[in-house]
Parts: sequence; C-alpha cells; structure tokens
Amino acid sequence: MLKFSDNKRPTVQESRRKKGSDVVIEGIENQIALLQDPSFKVERYRYTDHRNEDGSVSRKKKLIAAKPRKWYWKNDDDIYFVELRYGSSYIFEVEAGKPSIECGPEKQDIVEVLETVKKMIIEGKLDKQIADCKDRARRRVK
Repeated sequence: MLKFSDNKRPTVQESRRKKGSDVVIEGIENQIALLQDPSFKVERYRYTDHRNEDGSVSRKKKLIAAKPRKWYWKNDDDIYFVELRYGSSYIFEVEAGKPSIECGPEKQDIVEVLETVKKMIIEGKLDKQIADCKDRARRRVK
C-alpha cells in the first residue's frame, strides 16, 4: 500500500538558507566572543570591483577576516546596553518599541544578558519576533 505525502524536496537554495534563529544565535555568539577576546574576527565575504584585461569592470567575491560590529555600548551613567540584531543591519526587538536591553556596569553583565536571550531563542520563545525581523530584512526595511 502506498502512503502519499504533500512534502516536496527542498531546493538547493532553501537547504542552504539559514533559519532566522540561527542567524540571531550566530550574532550573539560572535558578540560573546568579541567581549571575551577584543581581537576576535569573523570570516565574511566582501565584493570588490575588479578591472579585467579588456578594461571592463566585474565584481569579485573575496574572503576577509573582519571584526564584528559591536552591539553594546556604555551610557553616561556607566551602564552597558545591548542592541540585538538580525544579521548586522536589522535591529531585533525582543519587546516591541524597546530596541535595547539594559545590562549593568560590567561586561560580564552583557554576556549574561546575551546568554539569556540565546536560551529564549533556543526554547522558541522569540520565534514571532525573529520571523518579523526576517521579513523586514527580506523586504529591506530598517
């Protein structure tokens, strides 16, 4: 007896694409590594213009090591704040209208906040917010 299904094989593009939660978790892990080692760098691709022998210009993809952009800062009262991001450009709000989280006076406080958010993501508590941010990124709206 045959058991039919409506499942389709994922395309190559779909199977390569990261889940939204993986994008945010990767960013959190990069920030924690940057806090623990200020010389931490991530590998990423940059596109540069390359002049060909015939004089035409083409875009070339080049792998570089670069420091991740900091998500955290200190205010005038010496309290650290962190602004979560989806990728590097899109602000990820855990609570609507509140783009940052107050951490405390020490860098270790930032790590604790990031670990807490990471745990919330793994438990699926922020799936709606991640989906909204992913949709904004797809439409290129900041």
